[in-house]
Amino acid sequence: THGLQFLVSYTFARDLTTDPFSAIGANGGFSEGDQNNAHARYGPDLFIREHRLVASYVYDLPFFKQRRSLLGAALGGWKVAGVTVFQSGHLLPVLNTNATNVFGISAFGQDFGQLAPGCGVSKANTSGSVTSKLNNYINTACFTTPPVIGDDGVATAFGNTRPGIIHGPDQRNTDLSLIKEFRTARPNEQSNVEFRAEFFNAFNTPQFSDPDYEQDSATFGQILSTAVSPRIIQFALKLNF
Repeated sequence: THGLQFLVSYTFARDLTTDPFSAIGANGGFSEGDQNNAHARYGPDLFIREHRLVASYVYDLPFFKQRRSLLGAALGGWKVAGVTVFQSGHLLPVLNTNATNVFGISAFGQDFGQLAPGCGVSKANTSGSVTSKLNNYINTACFTTPPVIGDDGVATAFGNTRPGIIHGPDQRNTDLSLIKEFRTARPNEQSNVEFRAEFFNAFNTPQFSDPDYEQDSATFGQILSTAVSPRIIQFALKLNF
């Protein structure tokens, strides 16, 4: 409409499982928590983002389009195109390593974390903006040393949390392109040169990776990296004939 084309899509996703790590990475193939209690291990998978909104658009700029002059040729006929993404964060567990468990598993992070007395799941995420809590995204004061698995001889006393108690950082990103086609007389009458200025992460929005959710780690609760590069600008020329 009036030179604007756009497409918007929204996705709501859920994937529930008892073994979110069963096929992921070097530690794939084992189950966290009580392997005899699937209900206690049941929760959202790690790779799911529950909400995702994507908008793509192309707009023919109306300026100088009808001017048959050098100024019109230079400033008219430009297009702006882009893709904007908003998506919610991953739903993460808190894991703990306990090599003395009754199942004889010594893999990294094979039990769920233990909430401290008086600290519910609602307090597991530190409040505030992501940038204000990079060093304590997870409220580490809410977690304590879990009981030794099988210490009572009957394989109870596992960590009292479950998958999905930590909400990872949300993300938003916009990529933009500025496009202009210049007609050329050669190599044929249909040929043109397309100029593109492309801006990835155009607004230089910080987008952070998930926090370290392994309770035994020295960086437990911290966000250590970004998920998307800072703004990148590139220019391109393409001859179409």
